[in-house]
Amino acid sequence: MSRKKLWQICHNRKSGNSYIAETIVKIMKDKKLTTKQIASDLVIPTERVRNWYYKNTCLTAWDLLLLMSEYDFIKKHVDEMFIE
Repeated sequence: MSRKKLWQICHNRKSGNSYIAETIVKIMKDKKLTTKQIASDLVIPTERVRNWYYKNTCLTAWDLLLLMSEYDFIKKHVDEMFIE
């Protein structure tokens, strides 16, 4: 495989943890959910949610599972991502 093709595969923005985190945070912002409300619903520290919202850090697998169990629209979105 050439280096050019390998670079294109490795730098695809349609996959990876950061892409998933960005799209989920965008959906939560569109739904007008606040960081305090999400932290309260998931029973996690508010600072952790603020990191997703404002510092663009990635979600952990546990955080994603909590979000999917609490919010149906997140579960639907993740399911649609896997179908594609």
